[in-house]
Amino acid sequence: MWTRHPYNHAIVSEANAASVAWSGRGPSDFLPGELRSLEDLLTRADREVRLLGALTPREAYAERARLVGALGRRQPLVPRWTYEARSHADLRRSLECADRWLAHRADPLASTYQARLRELALEAAICEAAGTRALAALARSRFAGANPESEAAAAEACRRWLSEKGLEPSKRRILSDSPDALSLVSLIRAAVGAARLPFAVVPSSPLAALAATGDDVILVATGRLVLEEDARRTAIHEVEGHARPRHCARSAALAIFRVGTARGVDDQEGRAVLLEQRAGLLGTRRRRQLATRHWAVLAMGDGASFGDVARALVDDHGLEAPDAVVVAERVFRGSDGRAPGLGRERIYLDAFVRMQSWLALHPEDERVLASGQVGIDSVETLRPWTPHTPIALCETFNETLEPTRRP
Repeated sequence: MWTRHPYNHAIVSEANAASVAWSGRGPSDFLPGELRSLEDLLTRADREVRLLGALTPREAYAERARLVGALGRRQPLVPRWTYEARSHADLRRSLECADRWLAHRADPLASTYQARLRELALEAAICEAAGTRALAALARSRFAGANPESEAAAAEACRRWLSEKGLEPSKRRILSDSPDALSLVSLIRAAVGAARLPFAVVPSSPLAALAATGDDVILVATGRLVLEEDARRTAIHEVEGHARPRHCARSAALAIFRVGTARGVDDQEGRAVLLEQRAGLLGTRRRRQLATRHWAVLAMGDGASFGDVARALVDDHGLEAPDAVVVAERVFRGSDGRAPGLGRERIYLDAFVRMQSWLALHPEDERVLASGQVGIDSVETLRPWTPHTPIALCETFNETLEPTRRP
Protein backbone atom coordinates (compact mmCIF):
# COMPACT_ATOMS: atom_id res chain seq x y z
CA MET A 1 0.00 0.00 0.00
CA TRP A 2 2.86 2.38 0.81
CA THR A 3 5.44 1.30 -1.74
CA ARG A 4 4.71 4.16 -4.17
CA HIS A 5 5.75 7.76 -3.90
CA PRO A 6 4.47 10.47 -3.94
CA TYR A 7 1.61 9.92 -1.53
CA ASN A 8 -1.21 7.72 -2.79
CA HIS A 9 -4.28 9.93 -2.50
CA ALA A 10 -6.52 7.06 -3.56
CA ILE A 11 -6.05 5.44 -0.16
CA VAL A 12 -7.31 8.54 1.61
CA SER A 13 -10.24 8.85 -0.78
CA GLU A 14 -11.17 5.22 -0.14
CA ALA A 15 -10.99 5.74 3.61
CA ASN A 16 -13.01 8.95 3.51
CA ALA A 17 -15.64 7.41 1.25
CA ALA A 18 -16.04 4.48 3.61
CA SER A 19 -16.66 6.88 6.54
CA VAL A 20 -15.26 4.33 8.97
CA ALA A 21 -16.27 5.13 12.54
CA TRP A 22 -13.18 4.75 14.73
CA SER A 23 -14.64 3.95 18.13
CA GLY A 24 -11.59 2.23 19.61
CA ARG A 25 -13.00 -1.27 19.08
CA GLY A 26 -9.81 -2.52 17.52
CA PRO A 27 -8.10 -3.61 14.31
CA SER A 28 -11.41 -4.65 12.72
CA ASP A 29 -12.06 -0.93 12.22
CA PHE A 30 -9.39 -0.84 9.51
CA LEU A 31 -10.58 -1.37 5.98
CA PRO A 32 -9.71 -4.79 4.52
CA GLY A 33 -6.00 -5.03 3.86
CA GLU A 34 -5.11 -1.75 5.59
CA LEU A 35 -3.84 -3.24 8.82
CA ARG A 36 -1.89 -5.94 7.00
CA SER A 37 -0.22 -3.40 4.73
CA LEU A 38 0.62 -1.16 7.66
CA GLU A 39 2.06 -4.02 9.69
CA ASP A 40 4.03 -5.31 6.71
CA LEU A 41 5.62 -1.89 6.34
CA LEU A 42 6.44 -1.60 10.03
CA THR A 43 7.86 -5.13 10.09
CA ARG A 44 10.05 -4.30 7.11
CA ALA A 45 11.22 -1.08 8.78
CA ASP A 46 11.93 -2.85 12.07
CA ARG A 47 13.94 -5.49 10.19
CA GLU A 48 15.95 -3.01 8.10
CA VAL A 49 16.59 -0.23 10.62
CA ARG A 50 19.23 -1.67 12.93
CA LEU A 51 20.29 1.35 14.91
CA LEU A 52 23.06 -0.12 17.04
CA GLY A 53 24.42 -2.19 14.17
CA ALA A 54 24.60 0.84 11.88
CA LEU A 55 26.31 2.92 14.54
CA THR A 56 28.87 0.32 15.58
CA PRO A 57 32.25 1.31 14.08
CA ARG A 58 34.13 -0.98 11.72
CA GLU A 59 36.80 -3.01 13.52
CA ALA A 60 35.39 -1.83 16.84
CA TYR A 61 37.21 -4.48 18.85
CA ALA A 62 40.68 -3.51 17.58
CA GLU A 63 40.05 0.21 17.99
CA ARG A 64 38.76 -0.37 21.52
CA ALA A 65 42.01 -2.11 22.44
CA ARG A 66 44.04 0.78 20.97
CA LEU A 67 42.05 3.36 22.93
CA VAL A 68 42.44 1.42 26.19
CA GLY A 69 46.20 1.42 25.68
CA ALA A 70 46.24 5.13 24.87
CA LEU A 71 44.20 5.93 27.97
CA GLY A 72 46.56 3.93 30.15
CA ARG A 73 49.54 5.81 28.71
CA ARG A 74 47.76 9.17 29.03
CA GLN A 75 48.01 9.72 25.28
CA PRO A 76 45.47 11.70 23.21
CA LEU A 77 42.15 9.86 22.91
CA VAL A 78 40.78 10.45 19.44
CA PRO A 79 38.82 7.48 18.06
CA ARG A 80 39.53 6.39 14.48
CA TRP A 81 35.99 5.20 13.88
CA THR A 82 34.55 4.61 10.45
CA TYR A 83 31.08 3.37 9.58
CA GLU A 84 29.42 1.50 6.76
CA ALA A 85 27.32 3.79 4.58
CA ARG A 86 23.59 3.11 4.92
CA SER A 87 20.68 4.33 2.83
CA HIS A 88 17.05 3.99 3.82
CA ALA A 89 15.73 6.51 1.28
CA ASP A 90 13.02 4.27 -0.21
CA LEU A 91 11.93 3.02 3.19
CA ARG A 92 11.73 6.55 4.59
CA ARG A 93 9.54 7.66 1.68
CA SER A 94 7.19 4.76 2.35
CA LEU A 95 7.09 5.60 6.06
CA GLU A 96 6.34 9.25 5.29
CA CYS A 97 3.54 8.19 2.96
CA ALA A 98 2.00 5.95 5.61
CA ASP A 99 2.38 8.71 8.19
CA ARG A 100 0.32 11.08 6.07
CA TRP A 101 -2.32 8.42 5.57
CA LEU A 102 -2.56 7.70 9.29
CA ALA A 103 -2.93 11.41 9.99
CA HIS A 104 -6.51 11.07 8.69
CA ARG A 105 -7.32 8.58 11.45
CA ALA A 106 -8.52 9.58 14.90
CA ASP A 107 -8.21 6.40 16.92
CA PRO A 108 -5.82 5.44 19.76
CA LEU A 109 -4.68 2.30 17.94
CA ALA A 110 -3.89 4.24 14.77
CA SER A 111 -2.02 6.81 16.87
CA THR A 112 0.01 4.01 18.47
CA TYR A 113 1.04 2.69 15.05
CA GLN A 114 1.79 6.19 13.80
CA ALA A 115 4.02 7.01 16.77
CA ARG A 116 6.13 3.90 16.18
CA LEU A 117 6.23 4.60 12.46
CA ARG A 118 7.63 8.07 13.13
CA GLU A 119 10.15 6.68 15.59
CA LEU A 120 11.40 4.18 12.99
CA ALA A 121 11.64 6.95 10.39
CA LEU A 122 13.77 8.97 12.81
CA GLU A 123 15.98 5.97 13.54
CA ALA A 124 16.41 5.38 9.81
CA ALA A 125 17.63 8.96 9.47
CA ILE A 126 20.04 8.42 12.38
CA CYS A 127 21.47 5.33 10.67
CA GLU A 128 22.11 7.34 7.50
CA ALA A 129 23.83 10.07 9.53
CA ALA A 130 26.43 7.75 11.12
CA GLY A 131 29.81 9.46 11.23
CA THR A 132 28.42 12.89 10.34
CA ARG A 133 27.66 16.03 12.35
CA ALA A 134 23.97 15.64 11.50
CA LEU A 135 23.70 12.71 13.88
CA ALA A 136 23.78 14.73 17.10
CA ALA A 137 20.51 16.63 16.62
CA LEU A 138 18.69 13.52 15.37
CA ALA A 139 19.91 11.49 18.34
CA ARG A 140 18.86 14.18 20.82
CA SER A 141 15.39 14.12 19.31
CA ARG A 142 15.15 10.33 19.63
CA PHE A 143 16.66 9.86 23.08
CA ALA A 144 15.48 12.89 25.01
CA GLY A 145 13.97 12.08 28.39
CA ALA A 146 10.40 10.80 28.38
CA ASN A 147 9.20 13.75 30.47
CA PRO A 148 10.66 16.39 32.82
CA GLU A 149 9.67 14.39 35.91
CA SER A 150 11.51 11.23 34.87
CA GLU A 151 14.50 13.27 33.68
CA ALA A 152 14.76 14.92 37.08
CA ALA A 153 14.33 11.62 38.92
CA ALA A 154 16.99 9.97 36.74
CA ALA A 155 19.41 12.86 37.32
CA GLU A 156 18.87 12.55 41.09
CA ALA A 157 19.42 8.78 40.98
CA CYS A 158 22.58 9.37 38.95
CA ARG A 159 23.91 11.84 41.51
CA ARG A 160 23.04 9.58 44.43
CA TRP A 161 24.43 6.39 42.90
CA LEU A 162 27.69 8.06 41.84
CA SER A 163 28.27 9.05 45.45
CA GLU A 164 27.91 5.49 46.72
CA LYS A 165 31.06 3.73 47.81
CA GLY A 166 31.30 -0.02 47.67
CA LEU A 167 34.07 -2.58 47.77
CA GLU A 168 34.78 -4.66 44.69
CA PRO A 169 33.39 -8.17 45.24
CA SER A 170 36.16 -10.64 46.07
CA LYS A 171 35.02 -13.12 43.44
CA ARG A 172 37.04 -14.11 40.44
CA ARG A 173 36.35 -12.83 36.97
CA ILE A 174 35.55 -15.33 34.23
CA LEU A 175 36.05 -14.82 30.50
CA SER A 176 32.67 -13.98 29.00
CA ASP A 177 32.81 -16.65 26.28
CA SER A 178 34.62 -19.30 28.32
CA PRO A 179 33.22 -22.87 28.47
CA ASP A 180 33.18 -22.47 32.27
CA ALA A 181 29.66 -23.16 33.62
CA LEU A 182 29.68 -19.76 35.36
CA SER A 183 30.71 -17.73 32.30
CA LEU A 184 28.26 -15.28 30.79
CA VAL A 185 27.68 -17.30 27.64
CA SER A 186 27.12 -20.49 29.67
CA LEU A 187 24.65 -18.84 32.06
CA ILE A 188 22.65 -17.32 29.24
CA ARG A 189 22.54 -20.64 27.38
CA ALA A 190 21.38 -22.39 30.56
CA ALA A 191 18.65 -19.80 31.13
CA VAL A 192 17.46 -19.91 27.51
CA GLY A 193 17.32 -23.70 27.65
CA ALA A 194 15.45 -23.77 30.97
CA ALA A 195 12.88 -21.28 29.64
CA ARG A 196 12.62 -23.19 26.34
CA LEU A 197 13.06 -20.02 24.33
CA PRO A 198 13.93 -20.44 20.63
CA PHE A 199 16.96 -18.15 20.79
CA ALA A 200 20.50 -18.88 19.65
CA VAL A 201 23.28 -17.63 21.94
CA VAL A 202 26.17 -16.42 19.78
CA PRO A 203 29.56 -14.93 20.80
CA SER A 204 30.29 -11.58 19.11
CA SER A 205 33.55 -9.63 19.25
CA PRO A 206 32.30 -6.15 18.11
CA LEU A 207 29.82 -5.72 20.98
CA ALA A 208 30.43 -2.82 23.34
CA ALA A 209 27.76 -4.15 25.70
CA LEU A 210 28.20 -7.47 27.47
CA ALA A 211 25.20 -8.87 25.60
CA ALA A 212 22.43 -7.81 23.23
CA THR A 213 19.17 -9.49 22.23
CA GLY A 214 17.70 -9.59 18.72
CA ASP A 215 14.63 -11.25 17.24
CA ASP A 216 15.91 -14.80 17.71
CA VAL A 217 19.47 -14.41 18.93
CA ILE A 218 21.32 -13.23 22.02
CA LEU A 219 24.80 -11.93 21.23
CA VAL A 220 27.46 -12.22 23.93
CA ALA A 221 30.66 -10.17 23.95
CA THR A 222 33.87 -12.16 23.63
CA GLY A 223 37.13 -11.78 25.55
CA ARG A 224 35.66 -9.80 28.46
CA LEU A 225 36.49 -10.64 32.08
CA VAL A 226 33.17 -10.66 33.95
CA LEU A 227 32.35 -11.07 37.63
CA GLU A 228 29.90 -13.82 38.50
CA GLU A 229 27.30 -11.35 39.80
CA ASP A 230 27.52 -9.39 36.55
CA ALA A 231 27.10 -12.55 34.50
CA ARG A 232 24.00 -13.56 36.48
CA ARG A 233 22.58 -10.06 36.28
CA THR A 234 23.16 -9.86 32.53
CA ALA A 235 21.50 -13.24 32.02
CA ILE A 236 18.37 -12.03 33.81
CA HIS A 237 18.42 -8.74 31.91
CA GLU A 238 18.70 -10.34 28.48
CA VAL A 239 16.65 -13.51 28.90
CA GLU A 240 13.77 -12.33 31.09
CA GLY A 241 13.92 -8.64 30.23
CA HIS A 242 14.28 -8.98 26.46
CA ALA A 243 14.13 -12.50 25.03
CA ARG A 244 10.98 -13.66 26.82
CA PRO A 245 8.91 -10.56 25.84
CA ARG A 246 10.05 -10.96 22.23
CA HIS A 247 8.98 -14.60 22.32
CA CYS A 248 5.61 -13.74 23.86
CA ALA A 249 5.04 -11.11 21.17
CA ARG A 250 5.05 -13.81 18.50
CA SER A 251 1.66 -15.04 19.75
CA ALA A 252 0.09 -11.56 19.70
CA ALA A 253 -2.64 -10.74 17.18
CA LEU A 254 -1.07 -7.36 16.42
CA ALA A 255 2.41 -6.92 14.99
CA ILE A 256 2.91 -3.79 17.09
CA PHE A 257 3.85 -6.10 19.98
CA ARG A 258 6.67 -7.49 17.83
CA VAL A 259 7.92 -4.32 16.14
CA GLY A 260 7.45 -2.35 19.34
CA THR A 261 5.60 0.80 20.25
CA ALA A 262 7.20 4.24 20.45
CA ARG A 263 9.57 4.16 23.43
CA GLY A 264 8.79 0.47 23.80
CA VAL A 265 12.46 -0.46 23.45
CA ASP A 266 13.35 2.21 26.02
CA ASP A 267 10.78 1.15 28.60
CA GLN A 268 11.73 -2.49 28.12
CA GLU A 269 15.27 -1.57 29.21
CA GLY A 270 13.79 0.05 32.30
CA ARG A 271 11.81 -3.08 33.13
CA ALA A 272 14.91 -5.25 32.57
CA VAL A 273 16.80 -3.19 35.15
CA LEU A 274 13.81 -3.52 37.48
CA LEU A 275 14.05 -7.31 37.08
CA GLU A 276 17.70 -7.08 38.13
CA GLN A 277 16.61 -5.22 41.25
CA ARG A 278 13.95 -7.84 42.07
CA ALA A 279 16.60 -10.54 41.78
CA GLY A 280 18.78 -8.74 44.31
CA LEU A 281 21.44 -7.97 41.69
CA LEU A 282 21.12 -4.18 41.41
CA GLY A 283 24.01 -3.68 43.80
CA THR A 284 26.42 -0.82 44.26
CA ARG A 285 28.62 -1.79 41.31
CA ARG A 286 25.68 -2.02 38.93
CA ARG A 287 24.13 1.21 40.20
CA ARG A 288 27.41 3.04 39.69
CA GLN A 289 27.71 1.52 36.22
CA LEU A 290 24.30 2.86 35.19
CA ALA A 291 25.07 6.20 36.81
CA THR A 292 28.40 6.62 35.01
CA ARG A 293 26.70 5.95 31.68
CA HIS A 294 24.03 8.52 32.46
CA TRP A 295 26.65 11.01 33.60
CA ALA A 296 28.65 10.42 30.41
CA VAL A 297 25.64 11.30 28.23
CA LEU A 298 25.05 14.49 30.20
CA ALA A 299 28.74 15.41 29.94
CA MET A 300 28.67 14.77 26.19
CA GLY A 301 25.64 17.03 25.91
CA ASP A 302 27.60 19.76 27.71
CA GLY A 303 30.33 19.60 25.07
CA ALA A 304 32.76 16.98 26.39
CA SER A 305 34.61 14.86 23.81
CA PHE A 306 35.19 11.11 23.90
CA GLY A 307 38.62 11.70 25.42
CA ASP A 308 37.26 14.09 28.05
CA VAL A 309 34.62 11.59 29.13
CA ALA A 310 36.92 8.55 29.18
CA ARG A 311 39.58 10.35 31.25
CA ALA A 312 37.00 11.71 33.71
CA LEU A 313 35.52 8.24 34.15
CA VAL A 314 38.96 7.03 35.27
CA ASP A 315 40.16 10.07 37.20
CA ASP A 316 36.92 11.24 38.82
CA HIS A 317 34.73 8.15 38.96
CA GLY A 318 37.23 5.36 39.55
CA LEU A 319 36.63 3.19 36.48
CA GLU A 320 39.34 0.96 35.08
CA ALA A 321 40.59 2.02 31.64
CA PRO A 322 38.83 -0.81 29.72
CA ASP A 323 35.50 -0.03 31.40
CA ALA A 324 35.89 3.71 30.82
CA VAL A 325 36.55 3.20 27.11
CA VAL A 326 33.54 0.89 26.74
CA VAL A 327 31.22 3.40 28.45
CA ALA A 328 32.51 6.28 26.32
CA GLU A 329 32.25 4.15 23.18
CA ARG A 330 28.63 3.30 23.93
CA VAL A 331 27.74 6.94 24.57
CA PHE A 332 29.57 8.35 21.51
CA ARG A 333 28.71 5.62 19.01
CA GLY A 334 27.78 6.92 15.62
CA SER A 335 30.07 9.95 15.95
CA ASP A 336 33.76 10.69 15.40
CA GLY A 337 34.36 11.05 19.13
CA ARG A 338 34.58 14.84 18.93
CA ALA A 339 30.95 15.64 18.20
CA PRO A 340 28.11 14.13 20.26
CA GLY A 341 27.04 10.59 19.48
CA LEU A 342 23.88 8.54 19.98
CA GLY A 343 23.55 9.02 23.74
CA ARG A 344 21.17 6.08 24.07
CA GLU A 345 22.64 5.18 27.47
CA ARG A 346 20.48 7.76 29.21
CA ILE A 347 17.35 5.67 28.67
CA TYR A 348 18.37 3.06 31.26
CA LEU A 349 18.05 5.27 34.32
CA ASP A 350 15.21 7.35 32.88
CA ALA A 351 13.15 4.29 31.98
CA PHE A 352 14.01 2.49 35.22
CA VAL A 353 12.71 5.25 37.50
CA ARG A 354 9.67 5.67 35.27
CA MET A 355 8.90 1.94 35.21
CA GLN A 356 9.45 1.57 38.94
CA SER A 357 7.02 4.39 39.70
CA TRP A 358 4.44 3.22 37.19
CA LEU A 359 4.31 -0.41 38.30
CA ALA A 360 4.15 0.61 41.95
CA LEU A 361 0.83 2.27 41.12
CA HIS A 362 -0.32 -0.06 38.32
CA PRO A 363 1.10 -3.55 38.96
CA GLU A 364 -1.51 -5.14 36.69
CA ASP A 365 0.07 -3.37 33.70
CA GLU A 366 3.15 -5.59 33.83
CA ARG A 367 1.28 -8.28 31.91
CA VAL A 368 1.00 -5.89 28.96
CA LEU A 369 4.53 -4.53 29.29
CA ALA A 370 5.97 -8.07 29.36
CA SER A 371 4.12 -9.06 26.17
CA GLY A 372 6.51 -7.43 23.74
CA GLN A 373 8.38 -4.19 23.25
CA VAL A 374 5.56 -2.16 24.74
CA GLY A 375 6.00 1.33 26.18
CA ILE A 376 4.10 2.63 29.19
CA ASP A 377 2.22 5.19 27.10
CA SER A 378 0.74 2.42 24.92
CA VAL A 379 -0.43 0.07 27.68
CA GLU A 380 -4.05 1.18 27.80
CA THR A 381 -4.48 1.03 24.02
CA LEU A 382 -2.94 -2.44 23.68
CA ARG A 383 -4.48 -4.02 26.75
CA PRO A 384 -7.40 -5.67 24.82
CA TRP A 385 -5.00 -7.49 22.47
CA THR A 386 -2.38 -8.59 25.00
CA PRO A 387 -1.55 -12.30 24.72
CA HIS A 388 -1.26 -14.45 27.81
CA THR A 389 2.14 -13.61 29.22
CA PRO A 390 3.99 -15.51 31.96
CA ILE A 391 5.57 -12.83 34.14
CA ALA A 392 9.16 -13.56 35.09
CA LEU A 393 9.73 -14.54 38.69
CA CYS A 394 13.35 -13.67 39.38
CA GLU A 395 13.65 -15.97 42.37
CA THR A 396 12.66 -18.86 40.08
CA PHE A 397 15.13 -17.64 37.49
CA ASN A 398 17.88 -17.58 40.10
CA GLU A 399 17.04 -21.14 41.07
CA THR A 400 17.42 -22.12 37.41
CA LEU A 401 21.02 -20.90 37.53
CA GLU A 402 21.71 -22.27 41.01
CA PRO A 403 22.90 -25.75 39.88
CA THR A 404 25.73 -24.10 37.96
CA ARG A 405 27.25 -22.73 41.15
CA ARG A 406 30.35 -24.35 42.56
CA PRO A 407 30.25 -25.69 46.14
